[in-house]
Amino acid sequence: MGKNKRQIIKKHHKTLIFGIIIGMIIASGGVYAITSIAGSNITYSNTNSGLSSTNVQGAIDELYDKANKTGKFVEAYTYSESGANKCITGEESTCKETTCYKTKTANSCPAGTIVKYKVNNNEIVAFHVMFDKGSKLIMQSQKNIITETVWHNNNNYDNNDGPLTALNSLDANTYRWSNVNNITYTMGTTVFADNAYTGCSTYDSCTQNTYTLSERTGKARMITIQEAKALGCTEDNQSCPIWMYNYLSLSIDYGGSVNGNGQGYWTMTASSDFGSHAWFINSFGGSTHYYTTTSGMAIRPVVEVSK
Repeated sequence: MGKNKRQIIKKHHKTLIFGIIIGMIIASGGVYAITSIAGSNITYSNTNSGLSSTNVQGAIDELYDKANKTGKFVEAYTYSESGANKCITGEESTCKETTCYKTKTANSCPAGTIVKYKVNNNEIVAFHVMFDKGSKLIMQSQKNIITETVWHNNNNYDNNDGPLTALNSLDANTYRWSNVNNITYTMGTTVFADNAYTGCSTYDSCTQNTYTLSERTGKARMITIQEAKALGCTEDNQSCPIWMYNYLSLSIDYGGSVNGNGQGYWTMTASSDFGSHAWFINSFGGSTHYYTTTSGMAIRPVVEVSK
């Protein structure tokens, strides 16, 4: 289809949508004279419209995105592990849809919120919100995108160099995610959650930089133990919320809803007590550490996207 033809179709769609909105306004009892007032300055009641916008221009744009599926945010659901609106994966019939990603106020999307997001023009990936920073969301993929890799298989079998093998594999699998923000970080100086330390002796004791990693820029990274702690994880089984360990090999046995692949997935964090160990989130729903050369571990990308 030629460019000019596409523009004509888009213009036609927006004209139809504008007509729908004007019809909604008139039907609700409001009549507006034809003026040059911007659509963003004309308000209307959205009570029965199913839209989140409260002005004409916003409603037009929202309906246009819905009609043409051009939005990067495809759909989102409120996370709940039980009750009438139980929603762990986003596929349950009891899931309740949310548009929290449209609100640029911090914490509008609670941790766990399920977001189906267009990482590029051809691929939709399901994520869970880790943190809502207001203008951006920090999210982790719902499933493993790499099912088996070591943390770093260097010749010394230690954790001094950081998770280079895992990160290189992650980069190779996410570099085409054009709708995801680039993340630039230097482990040991970049603060992800509570602090910048790369080594932890326990989930809540991170006191030293175990390794130095030069500055990296990529579409994704891995979760840190500090972030996992902030989300509720400890070293105890089933301490993490279900979404964090769902889709692992033994998830259902420990309260999960779907089994998948992998004994666990790697974090960015090394062990400061065991020089050959790195931390991971296990399929029992807790955090632990083991040899960096363990090959049965998966990777779940952590990304940042703009609202």
